[in-house]
Amino acid sequence: MTKQEFLETMRLALNGRLDSGQVMDNLQYYEEYINTEIRKGATEEEVLERLGDPRLIARTIAQTGGSSVSEAGRGGGSRWSGAEEEEYMPYGQSGEKQAPRVFRVPAWVWILLVLVVVLLVISTIFSILAALLPILLPILVVVFLVKMFRDWIN
Repeated sequence: MTKQEFLETMRLALNGRLDSGQVMDNLQYYEEYINTEIRKGATEEEVLERLGDPRLIARTIAQTGGSSVSEAGRGGGSRWSGAEEEEYMPYGQSGEKQAPRVFRVPAWVWILLVLVVVLLVISTIFSILAALLPILLPILVVVFLVKMFRDWIN
């Protein structure tokens, strides 16, 4: 089944059960959801398989009075699997493989992480220099003295 076939089947199943505005809202919602999942890397077939039968979704929407889109996350025709940053999971997917959860990291955490990495790199460089300094310092002094001696002779 393609995305267009899925949406057309859902449209036909919703017609007569909801007003045309609610039908269009739900179709736009599911089309946007499918497109978002495809942009995340899933194939169209995988997304449609996870959603399930469009007639079953349409029946659930009609039974809740068309509240799938307008009341998403508030007990309407959909459920959310946790915090609002997580991915939407439609009804009827309890036994099937679910999409991975997506968590957003605040900007201050990224800044702190970058600062820690920079400090670790700097401390590693200084540790290496401190370990090599007893060896390099006498060599540098000898090279400097040889250069000065050669310049003095010429």
